[in-house]
Amino acid sequence: MNERDAAILGVARELFLADGYYGLTMERIGTQCGVSKGTIYHYFSCKEEIVIALAEVSLRKRTELMRRGAQFSGTARERMLALGEAVCLFTQLNPGDSRIIHSAMGPLREKTPPLRLQSLVHAEQEELGLLRRIIESALGSGDLELKYGTTVDEVLFGTWGLVDGAYALIEGGVHTTSLSLLDPFDSVLWFWNSAADGYGWRPLTSEWDYAESLIRVRKEVFAEEAQKVFGEGKWHGPVQSRRRIAESGL
Repeated sequence: MNERDAAILGVARELFLADGYYGLTMERIGTQCGVSKGTIYHYFSCKEEIVIALAEVSLRKRTELMRRGAQFSGTARERMLALGEAVCLFTQLNPGDSRIIHSAMGPLREKTPPLRLQSLVHAEQEELGLLRRIIESALGSGDLELKYGTTVDEVLFGTWGLVDGAYALIEGGVHTTSLSLLDPFDSVLWFWNSAADGYGWRPLTSEWDYAESLIRVRKEVFAEEAQKVFGEGKWHGPVQSRRRIAESGL
């Protein structure tokens, strides 16, 4: 990305996060950049293209955190848990980036030039590839066996839809306006474990302490990020603490 593109996107990001999609106009971007609206059109064909470009930047930032999670030393299911935790921490620490990613859907894509859209799709494929390789690893080791004609892509779609879809709802505040959830992020991880059990992905939760695995992931892979979310010396929130006490029978 050249210096001019980066400058335009930096201004556009601030406007988008402050005033939303409809508050983002080529004229306002030009004014903030100190150039004419026509100059902005020279670099980007429309504001939809700008949002898509911003989404690619944010997506690649999230993917880097996920790559770290994929390197976690554990079973395939633990590594998938680590990828989910990467997205969870990213969403909490970078709400603006997460919001931009979820905004790059539907009509925005339809109005974006093919090359720009192709670049975003490639970034998405890189991210999904991390999940796909873990699912294939689980199949190869025998930890996961697909039945009834279920495909890898169907498991991938369900997994990603649960996690990313839930975070889109959290951004909209559904967990406070329409639901009573103390910690929606914790709920996402626990529901994913239930889904994995449904697929028969071993070790099952009855055979493995995934709460402990999650703490290991935070300590060994995402120590800096986890401390920012939970506080110095803490590795989980109060909801997870209560779950662990309940399961231990104390």
